[in-house]
Amino acid sequence: MPPESAVNETAIPAAPAEEQVEVAPRPRASIPIVVLCGLAVIGAMYFARDLLIPLVLAVLLALLLRPLLRRMRKLHLPDFASAAILISAVSALVAFGAYKLAGQAQEWLVHAPETVARVRTMLPTKSGPIGDIQKTTDAVEDLTKAGGEDKAIAVKVSAPDVAFAVLGVSGHVATSAIIVLVVAFFLLALSDVLLKQAVESRPLFYEKKNIVQLVQNVEVGVSRYLLTVTIINIGLGVVTALTMWALRLPNPILWGVMATLLNYVPHVGAFLCMIVLFFVGSVAHKSLAWGGLVSGCFAVITFIESYFVTPMTLSKRLQLSPLAVIVSVLFWGWLWGIAGGLMAAPLLAVAKIICDQFEVTKPLGVFLGEAEPRTHHPPETSAETEPAQQAA
Repeated sequence: MPPESAVNETAIPAAPAEEQVEVAPRPRASIPIVVLCGLAVIGAMYFARDLLIPLVLAVLLALLLRPLLRRMRKLHLPDFASAAILISAVSALVAFGAYKLAGQAQEWLVHAPETVARVRTMLPTKSGPIGDIQKTTDAVEDLTKAGGEDKAIAVKVSAPDVAFAVLGVSGHVATSAIIVLVVAFFLLALSDVLLKQAVESRPLFYEKKNIVQLVQNVEVGVSRYLLTVTIINIGLGVVTALTMWALRLPNPILWGVMATLLNYVPHVGAFLCMIVLFFVGSVAHKSLAWGGLVSGCFAVITFIESYFVTPMTLSKRLQLSPLAVIVSVLFWGWLWGIAGGLMAAPLLAVAKIICDQFEVTKPLGVFLGEAEPRTHHPPETSAETEPAQQAA
């Protein structure tokens, strides 16, 4: 028989019958103090973003891999070995994808201004509103040139400076990736030990029981959400890559990966993908009609995913409000940049799942997403709920 998890080995003492707990009312903080504390926390998160972004990514990665870790326990593998296998697989997959696609992505970004300029030349600028705007722009340029043309100052960028800049960015990304993988490994390998320590730190029985139930509910809910959304996004990326290949677009795998990553930002990510694919299709086939066809095909794919696949796969309780998603993307994108924008929807899902666990914050959870009607189910006896049953 395999050894039980660290949580199951921890016997939570039964509550004495005469235990009486009187909780004193807590004083409520005034609204100005709460606002000032919130602003202070936001400021600290902004200035500590280089440290917090890898840590948050590590937590999300660990929660994503937790269901796989639980399944690997059935193979009688210790958590350290399972965590090492999972993190190694993720590292190899990311390294292979970066090696294959980094050059294509960099080349496309370098030629992005040229792509936009070529699409502009395809627009009917001789008449209509666009023509009026073009004429106004030309008139303004003529006025600015009337006073004489100044010689442009040549700015020479030496190759070593560019090399050092690229190495600096690459080094920062590599350091962040190492932090994410190392922290995620220890979170996976020591998750039960950390829960055991949290349980032992509380003196009262009902507090121990509440900690076990809260951690399990949040972990299971967030893990299922992240794993389900990741599988859906990968499927969307595969279909997108095949469609772009059928439409004879260059680098179809790159556009599939782009669709997978940006689909973590619901609604906003799909819109950005449509714009990029419109420009790529227009330049690849030298026709705006082809650009519209390419973006239209992707719009059909993402429409099917958003309104049929995701609602049927993801439970109603974990579907997020579009308004809340947009606000979350704006906030986290402003706070942490591109990384914050990509993590906005998963962080919003984590916040909703946590809010659903407390009666006080359940109205906020309903605002963040749809509420699932309450149904009474018989208690589960799976391994996921075993520690909570022992606590009871």
